[in-house]
Amino acid sequence: MHTLNKHKSKTWAALILGGMLLFTMNTTSYAASSTEPMPRPAWTSSSLMLSEVNTEKDVLIKEIHAVPSKNLVYVHASQPVTKTSSKTTLDWQLDSLQALDATTGQLKWNTIFHEKSGPYTTYSDSVYTSNGTAYVYMEYSDKTKKVYSFNTSGKTNWIKTVNSPSSISLLDNDTLLIASSQGVQSNGSVRSAISVVDNKGKLITQKTINGNVLKAGHDRIVVDASRQTKVGNFWQQAANPKLEIYDRTLNRLSFYPFPANANTLGDGGGESLAILDDGSIIMRANFENTGNRLMGFGIDGKLAWGRAIAGDAYIQTAGNGYTVFTGQKLELYTMKGKVTERMFKDTQPAFMRTDQTQDGQYQLDFAKTGYILDPQTLEDVHVYTTSASVPSLESVSTYMNDVIYSINEETLSKYVLKSSAAK
Repeated sequence: MHTLNKHKSKTWAALILGGMLLFTMNTTSYAASSTEPMPRPAWTSSSLMLSEVNTEKDVLIKEIHAVPSKNLVYVHASQPVTKTSSKTTLDWQLDSLQALDATTGQLKWNTIFHEKSGPYTTYSDSVYTSNGTAYVYMEYSDKTKKVYSFNTSGKTNWIKTVNSPSSISLLDNDTLLIASSQGVQSNGSVRSAISVVDNKGKLITQKTINGNVLKAGHDRIVVDASRQTKVGNFWQQAANPKLEIYDRTLNRLSFYPFPANANTLGDGGGESLAILDDGSIIMRANFENTGNRLMGFGIDGKLAWGRAIAGDAYIQTAGNGYTVFTGQKLELYTMKGKVTERMFKDTQPAFMRTDQTQDGQYQLDFAKTGYILDPQTLEDVHVYTTSASVPSLESVSTYMNDVIYSINEETLSKYVLKSSAAK
């Protein structure tokens, strides 16, 4: 056993060294881009809050998604509901999917996931295709669970009932992966039923595997195949998972057991596990005595490199690259190595983050200044500042094609930035 761990340590050290040789930097100077104050909103919607039943005066925005080709903006919203019975210990919610006209902000249609005297939702999620199909997963207070597909007119394409808690993920070609956990067995093992369906709801392939799906996307499925440990009355997943990577045909590509001194749970900010557009994978782990590292798995699913990062580094991916934001420095990498870096001296909010925009660029919103950055060079696409119309950049928002859609209390506003051609 000791020999096995020693061998792994040598292998890891070799990967670290090899990875360090890859990470060479291009020194780039960034010309100052023209800065614009956030404009007045092109429109502000009516209230997104629902008045049905005994909802509380609060609304949680789960997702904003623009579909320019259909002139639509989706808002997936959820409101707390005052419980009238104790059939479940879970909180009740009233979920809705609202579709707004992107030109006027007027409501085009609205689906409420509750029928009169029927169950409320206790958990929900949604993903969207490039042509505007909306896939929505709902868990209800009567313990039923359903996956819905809606077209851009608000009509239901299909509805599927699933028997156990599930997750939904969008794969390439707008196919949908439904991963349903069958729960933890008495020996700590986990079984998951995976189904891949096309946009008509037709089953493409399915398989039951050992393990829990951690993430899926871009024709890759990442699974934790390790057994869980019972602590009191609860099962706890392994901090050092046995990682399995599958392709969209549910063929297993690789297997990698994390060393015993690794912990992949809850360290650092941003994406702790991400799938790049080409199917490469990066995963973050904290190693006892040596600290945080990023691990890179190639398109063949095999471990390709590892590199040390700061414990407070924020990780965000876009396209076939990823950024590491630490302090005032933003570094851009691909799987082959470091591309460039930038320094930002702007005042940061209490929680600073880097986001991927809906059209695949990077977005950084500081206390008073926001940036949209090219994902391949980190050069400015837009630089915008707070204004009388927009005194804060901290609201829930999405960016797509020179437009920012932002939540202001219970309404949605559209802000059109100057295009590069107009500057």
